[in-house]
Amino acid sequence: MSVTLVLLPIALAAAAAAGGVGVAGAVHAAKNTDDVEAGPTPAVRVRTRMKDSTLLADALNNLGATAVTVTRSTVSAQVDDVLLTMTLSDDGIWEAHIESLTGQVVTEATAAELIARLDAEYAAGVQQAVAEKIRLRAADSGFDLVSETRDVDDTVTMVLNVRAEA
Repeated sequence: MSVTLVLLPIALAAAAAAGGVGVAGAVHAAKNTDDVEAGPTPAVRVRTRMKDSTLLADALNNLGATAVTVTRSTVSAQVDDVLLTMTLSDDGIWEAHIESLTGQVVTEATAAELIARLDAEYAAGVQQAVAEKIRLRAADSGFDLVSETRDVDDTVTMVLNVRAEA
């Protein structure tokens, strides 16, 4: 008997979308015009589905972010021409605050595109972490990892055999 596990980065995004608004909707819903200062560089706030600060920092590094700083409740980085500051909400979700470093206006579209890129990198990190946990725990749980493949779209397929004594 074997068990096949398929870890899809796209499935993570679909699950998050089913549970709430998409990235563009989150940007629109979270935009707070009361916090926007007068002048040419208003900032945009976005709620995300991200929870793990280590995976978040890794995702930022994978995007080519510089000056990545991580504390218990804040993650900040320079990405392209914006400063991205993530703060941990009371319910354990990271909220992004995006402001321009060049004086350009940060639009909802720009914020949504950045968060979508960050979300994709974060989802890939979650997939890698889950796959690693499966690899490490398979033997102790009565399984043998028979094969593992990664498709062009980064889908990971693992085939596990259930041991007879399990």
